[in-house]
Amino acid sequence: MSSPESRSSRNFMTTKTVRVLTEAAGLLRAPQRILPLFSKLASDELRTTFEHRHLYSNVASTIPTADALRSVVDWIFRAQRPDGGIAAYYSLLTGYSESYPEVTGYIIPTLYDFGRLTGDLAARHAAYLATDWLLSLQMPSGAFPGGLHASDGGPDNNARPSVFNTGQILQGLVRAHTEMEAKTRNAKILKSAVAAGNWLAAIQQADGSWTGPAAYQGTAHTYYSMVSWALARLAAESGDPRHAAAADRNIDWVLAHAQPSGWIDGINLRGHPAYLHFIAYVIQGTLECGILRRRDDAIQAAAKAAWVLLRKFETHKRLLGTYEPDFRGGQRFACLTGNAQMSCIWLRLFEVTGDLRYLNAALKMNEMLKQLLPTKGRRGVVGGVAGSYPIWGVYQPMRFISWGCKFLADALMLEQRLTREFETKFETKFITKSEASGCA
Repeated sequence: MSSPESRSSRNFMTTKTVRVLTEAAGLLRAPQRILPLFSKLASDELRTTFEHRHLYSNVASTIPTADALRSVVDWIFRAQRPDGGIAAYYSLLTGYSESYPEVTGYIIPTLYDFGRLTGDLAARHAAYLATDWLLSLQMPSGAFPGGLHASDGGPDNNARPSVFNTGQILQGLVRAHTEMEAKTRNAKILKSAVAAGNWLAAIQQADGSWTGPAAYQGTAHTYYSMVSWALARLAAESGDPRHAAAADRNIDWVLAHAQPSGWIDGINLRGHPAYLHFIAYVIQGTLECGILRRRDDAIQAAAKAAWVLLRKFETHKRLLGTYEPDFRGGQRFACLTGNAQMSCIWLRLFEVTGDLRYLNAALKMNEMLKQLLPTKGRRGVVGGVAGSYPIWGVYQPMRFISWGCKFLADALMLEQRLTREFETKFETKFITKSEASGCA
């Protein structure tokens, strides 16, 4: 009799094979995608062949940040489906996917941030539609389902509740609650958010982790620190001590996996390497929860891991797409989403610590990511963030992914806000010094 682990491995490989064949068949159904596919393959092949990173790579800005941000957010607008949800990805083989509840949830704060920054009412409207769609998916337990939404728009009777998806959707609901002016709608969103938070707290294990059928692959993951971040945000709005306690318990569990090297163990993805995307999830969730809960231990653990990656980036002018435990090496492609997340983390650490080295690294990372944004091609390509660079890398190959766009948009908006604040602070100090010198 085969073991549960071997059966799980076989099921994973079968699912992966079916997915590859299904995507490849997409070219037969839509041959017009063949030219854009080969164009992108050729472009990345040329870039990787002739590109030579050096000490001054990505120091000078060649693409205005505001233009890149506009392009990325426009990609998100185009990826919004008629039901209000955001597609998971645009595949060069099959086109747009169905709406993805998890990503739709944590794109909502990004849309509101962009609306506030630019005054773009379309961003607020997109967030409004996304919120309405998510509210329609909530289960009686308060949980939200995992996976993509049924393509026919009807209820998915086989949907299973998901801890991680519920946490990321909770991010969006809490932000929507704070943005809404209509009291009736505001109360409805808060009620939904509280129900989601109550469910997360109720099924949490005594040690602070989440396991069982609602956890991915049935096991605990330290990247669920992103769920803790959502619970900490909810606690600030609900005032319910259960939400704060659940966030703290999970962060305690995550910190128990921190290693002397800075590595935080326990990502636990069977059949997958430790992609930078998930490593960054662990760090970002721990950092942001630590900031909200005023926990120096969490902030310091996140900073230690982030500093190791910053030194690798500054030394090698790139981050690997995957890493082995203790950051001992990995696969030599770029996980662009993970790169954007690390920029967000470095920028937040600059905001917390004032250490300019974090800002410097983030600005260079953003510049690299801006240069990789497509400016020509089909509507699902222009402004999109690829899963991997080159496009055939092992993380989400041949796809432009919505969560990559979300994290890059967040990084670019953080860059704009923090550099503006820094420049204002510097100018004020300079003027004050000049005036004092003149008076003397």
